[in-house]
Amino acid sequence: MSMIIFAGIMLVVLSITIFTLDDFFVDCVALVRGLAPRRLSAEELTLMRLMPKKRIAILVANWHEEDVLEFMIRGNVQNIDYDNYSFFLGVYPNDQGTWEAARKLERRHANVSVIVNSRPGPTSKGQLLNEMVRRILESELETGLRHDLFLLQDSEDLIHPLSLQLLNLEAEAADFVQVPVFSLPTRGLKLVAGVYMDEFAESHTKEMLVRASLGAPIPSAGVGTAMSRELVLALIQVQNGCFLNEDCLTEDYQLGLLTARLGFRSTFACTYRQLANGEKDFIATREYFPEHMGASVRQKTRWTIGIAFQSTKRFGWEGNLMHRYFLWRDRRGPLNGLLFVGASALGLGLLAYFMASNGALPLFAENDVFETLTVANLGQMFWRVGQRIRCTWRVYGFRKAILVPLRWPVGNFVNAWAAYRAFIVYRDSVRKGERPAWVKTQHKLPEQFGRLPLGLEDIVEELRA
Repeated sequence: MSMIIFAGIMLVVLSITIFTLDDFFVDCVALVRGLAPRRLSAEELTLMRLMPKKRIAILVANWHEEDVLEFMIRGNVQNIDYDNYSFFLGVYPNDQGTWEAARKLERRHANVSVIVNSRPGPTSKGQLLNEMVRRILESELETGLRHDLFLLQDSEDLIHPLSLQLLNLEAEAADFVQVPVFSLPTRGLKLVAGVYMDEFAESHTKEMLVRASLGAPIPSAGVGTAMSRELVLALIQVQNGCFLNEDCLTEDYQLGLLTARLGFRSTFACTYRQLANGEKDFIATREYFPEHMGASVRQKTRWTIGIAFQSTKRFGWEGNLMHRYFLWRDRRGPLNGLLFVGASALGLGLLAYFMASNGALPLFAENDVFETLTVANLGQMFWRVGQRIRCTWRVYGFRKAILVPLRWPVGNFVNAWAAYRAFIVYRDSVRKGERPAWVKTQHKLPEQFGRLPLGLEDIVEELRA
C-alpha cells in the first residue's frame, strides 16, 4: 500500500513539473523573441486616422440586457473615433425589455439597427449571431451598403476609441484580427473578479503574442474580434450556411481554429499609445467579469465545456506541431484542475504530518527524486507568480499587481471547481444525447459609462485609483 501511495505522490509531483515546464517554454519564447505589447508611433496613429475607412458591422447579441444595453451603446457611440460603422443589435421576440431598449436606440442613432430573431429565446449565442449575419447580408442587397468587416462585441463592452481605426489598419494584411480583452480594474479585495485581471493580462500581453509568433491559430475572445467579409462568407460556406457553430458553448473560440483550417491569415494586435502622463493606453476591449464565486464558476464551466470537450470532439488534434501544442494548452484545463486538487492534498498532508510528528517529514520526502522535483516545482511556482505580477503590472500598475499572490490560489480553486463541473455537465449531456444548456452571464457597466461625457481612459484611470 505504501508503494502505491508513493507512486501516486510521485505522479502528482512529476505531472506538476511537466505542466510548469510547459508554461516555462511559453515564457522563454516571449523573453528570447522580445515579445511584448507594441507602442504605436505618431506616424502609425496618423496613418490610422487618415487611411480610407472600411465599413464595419458591430454585432451585439442580447438576452435580457435591458439594464446595460442603452448605456453601452450611448457610451461607445460617444467615444468611438471612427465614422464608418454600424451597430446591429440582435434581440429575441420574447425579451420585451431588451427589444424596447434596442428600438429606442435605433430611433436615436442613425447607425444602430435592430434585428429580431425568428425564434424565441434563449437559443444560443451562435444561433442569434447566425441569424444576424444572414439578415445583414440580405439587407445589403436592398440598401447597397457593403460591410467590409464584421466585429463581435457584447452588451457590457467598453470599446477603445481607436479600436476601429486599429482594426481597419490591421485588416489590410489579415482576415481575422483580435485585440486584447481586459477586465476593468476592480476596487478593494474583490479576489474573484481580480483573477480575471491577472489571467487576461498574462494571456493577452504574452501568450497570444507567443502563439502569433510561432504561427499557431489565434482563438477569438468572443469580443474585439474582427473578420473580413471574405472570411465570413467562407465560414458560412463550409458550415452549411452558418457563420458559427450553434451547438458549441464557445462558438467564438472555434472561429480561430476554422480561420487557420481555411488558410486565412490571423493576427493578434496588442498595441498601446503612450499618454502624456507616461501611462500605457492599451487599445483593447474592456469589461467587467463576475465578482462572485458561483457566477465565475458557471462562466468558466461554459468555457471549459466548449474548449476542452466540444472543440476537441469537433476538431481533434489537427494541424502542425505548434498548432497541436497550443490546442493542448487550450484543452488542459480539466487536468490543471485535477493537479490543483492533488497538489493541495499533498501539501496539506505534508503539513499535517509535519505538525503531528514534531517537525519530522515522512520517509518518501527524503527521496532524492522527490526532493529535487519538489524544489523545482516550488521555484517554478514563484516564477509563475512573478510572471503574472509582471503582466498585471504592465496593464494595471503596481497597486493591482501586488495583490496577485492573494488572487493566485483563488483563481486555481475557481478553475478546478469549474473543470469538475464541466466534466459532469458534459458527461451528462453525452449520456442524454442533449446539448449542454447555455447559461447567461449577468452583465454590468461602470456607473458613469453612457451617463456622463467621460472618455474610456478617464473611467479606467478612476477605477485604478
